[in-house]
Amino acid sequence: MSFIAVTDITNFQPLQAIVGQEVELTATVVPSNATNRTIEWSIVTGNATIRRNGTRSFLTANASGTVTVRATVRNGQQG
Repeated sequence: MSFIAVTDITNFQPLQAIVGQEVELTATVVPSNATNRTIEWSIVTGNATIRRNGTRSFLTANASGTVTVRATVRNGQQG
């Protein structure tokens, strides 16, 4: 099986969360047959936490304000 690299991460939409409420983070990895399609989410700025449950990731806002989130696939592109 040949390695197929990720070329993009798309379809990530801005979210609104209430402090203390959990919202699911979603995006699409391109191409759909990439070898590693697991998105790793991280907080760039703001007061929030990310929890992973299997292949799903959830963000909880810890305070009012804006949070910037980064989506990365280890063998591909950041979005």
